[in-house]
Amino acid sequence: MERFIGKKGCGAICAFVVLAGVVTWFAFFRYDPPDTRFNGAYRLDDGRLVLVTPREGEVLRYRMMSGRSGTLWAEAERAYESGPGWDGREPVELRVNFDERSNEGPPTRLRWRPADGPEQPGHRIDLPEIFSTIPAGELTLRCKLVLPIGRAPHPAVILVHGSGKESAVDTYYMAYLFAANGIATLVYDKRGTGGSTGDYNQNFHLLSDDTVAAVEWLRTRPEIDPGNIHLAGYSQGGWIAPLAASKSPGIRSVLINYGPMVPITEEDRWGYRYALEEKGFGDEALAEADRVNEILGDIFDHGEDRWDELALVLDEVEDEPWFDAVAGSDSMLGYVAGSKMPLWVARLYYKWMTRGDEVFADRLYDPVPTVSKLETPSLWIFGGKDSSMPSADSIKILEDLRAAGRPIDIKIFPDAEHGILLYEGDGLSDRASIGYAPGYLDLQVQWLRRQSGLDP
Repeated sequence: MERFIGKKGCGAICAFVVLAGVVTWFAFFRYDPPDTRFNGAYRLDDGRLVLVTPREGEVLRYRMMSGRSGTLWAEAERAYESGPGWDGREPVELRVNFDERSNEGPPTRLRWRPADGPEQPGHRIDLPEIFSTIPAGELTLRCKLVLPIGRAPHPAVILVHGSGKESAVDTYYMAYLFAANGIATLVYDKRGTGGSTGDYNQNFHLLSDDTVAAVEWLRTRPEIDPGNIHLAGYSQGGWIAPLAASKSPGIRSVLINYGPMVPITEEDRWGYRYALEEKGFGDEALAEADRVNEILGDIFDHGEDRWDELALVLDEVEDEPWFDAVAGSDSMLGYVAGSKMPLWVARLYYKWMTRGDEVFADRLYDPVPTVSKLETPSLWIFGGKDSSMPSADSIKILEDLRAAGRPIDIKIFPDAEHGILLYEGDGLSDRASIGYAPGYLDLQVQWLRRQSGLDP
């Protein structure tokens, strides 16, 4: 019997294990360039801030400081509609119309038309955008610098990407969030994504070097105060940003959003452990899952040839209830359990992935030694119900470091998932996001404004 693995993408580690680079599957994962015509920060006449960026293709997403967020589905040229929650379209709860563009520039106004309230006109905040490239060794990284209104030089923050392969330059809303609140923001496409050269990887040492290159580039800009630069890492960026700060003296602060303080291997284990506990499985099932995961770890982390053993063990456990329970969890094992890809394809990709001299992913990297030596003030934001990473373990480590004198702040949103998102419904598979936890976006802005000296 042919053994299959993987179909569901599952965040920080699973994508590189099988999907990326498997030529046989390329047709299913073709990049759809996003529509960036409407990117920006808009101020409604009642004072509310609306951030608009692409979701994918011609589909947009809006976000508001309250935490409300929704998908904007095109119904006509420059006309969009949105339904309930994160992804809904029907019943239509909101319509948004952008004005016609003049001279191929961005729209200057919008009409915000909720189904249950009066229409709100709004205008696009005129935040200058500078597109350029950053030299990073032999690579060039496409970047965008979004400037706030007011006199230069400005404080600035660099957005440090998560594990995704989308173009951060095109899609990251935070560039407009911070710039609209007085902080210049640099966002760049990480190597091998968007408009940047090089190969995609998850090598934290290489990726942090790229962040340092971004810091050095930003310090040369006349619009920026070179002594007032900050880093903001998201998810996987929680490993990368502190490492970059340790290599770049003078970083003023580091803002970490749902970033782990454990190695990828421990984060990965949390994904299937969370799924098992949520579905009522106990220690025996967890031990069986650990047995399979150990083989996966020996293959991917230590280069051991245990592929034949993996095939036998997967045949042994494929009908076990616990194996079905971990399918789709944010873990390498969850990817394997939900898979329809032949194991031989994964084996070929593994050989391709390990063909060079550089480590593809730092799955064994421990962030504690780096953070324990960091004198830079940092804020760590966690969701109390994060199914992708062990928040409680990370918080305990940070509390111990803070007690030892490190300048660490911690904020927990108890009911939030990864991304500081809130959900309705039961279980990982039977739920829908309803937006960000209230106060999350404002927390990021206010903390960075204080660290940059804009607020006392």
